[in-house]
Amino acid sequence: MSRKVKKVINIVVDIIVVLILIVSVLMVTLSLTTESSGVPNIFGIAPLSVQSDSMEDTINTGDLIFASVSDISDEYKVNDIVTYSIKINGKTELNTHRIVEVINDENITYYRTQGDNKKKCPDPDEDLQTSATILAKYTGTKIGGLGNVLSFLRTQLGFFLCVLLPMIFFFIYEAVRVVMNIIAYNQEKALEQAQHAVQNSELTEEQKQKAIEEYLASLGDKSENATEAEPPGQTPTDGEEAPSEEQKN
Repeated sequence: MSRKVKKVINIVVDIIVVLILIVSVLMVTLSLTTESSGVPNIFGIAPLSVQSDSMEDTINTGDLIFASVSDISDEYKVNDIVTYSIKINGKTELNTHRIVEVINDENITYYRTQGDNKKKCPDPDEDLQTSATILAKYTGTKIGGLGNVLSFLRTQLGFFLCVLLPMIFFFIYEAVRVVMNIIAYNQEKALEQAQHAVQNSELTEEQKQKAIEEYLASLGDKSENATEAEPPGQTPTDGEEAPSEEQKN
């Protein structure tokens, strides 16, 4: 594999890792802020996934909408689209409807809400809302279909498939890359040692080149014992023929 291809692969992997880390931080932030405030809160903005058609055609099922997180002192007016908590089968859920009426009762202001889809919501909601129960107000910004993606990511399966599993593959890839770099470094050092030993020996240029090639071949055949291989060009041992004067010249 060429260096250019390796570089491209490393860049792609690094980009994927950065995206995974961003998604991980986003998921953790959404979970923590939802538990504390009732709605996810990222710098005052609540990204919400729409799971019903009660607000069609203003907001459709599967949309990702952005709402500004509300304060207890905020006031609202007719046509504001707000998010608040409701109980469905004993479970607390977020609901987003439009304010259709403002009711002033002594020192308390109540807000009557209703979904835009009159077929599904022919009548206003039974429960009135106040500034204390309203959690966020729709900013008018939405991304179609992205709400389903966010909902899937917040499930255990989605988090595993989109965050944990890619991170596992990344760590395996990094481990392999570290091992390959170590092997390449050892081979480079071995080559330098071989070249140094040969250059200091009394051999012809052709013999020096041949000795280096034989040494590198021995490293490939015995990579696990590369550090134990005997460098070429050292003083001949007993029983070996030293180069003749003719060879030296």
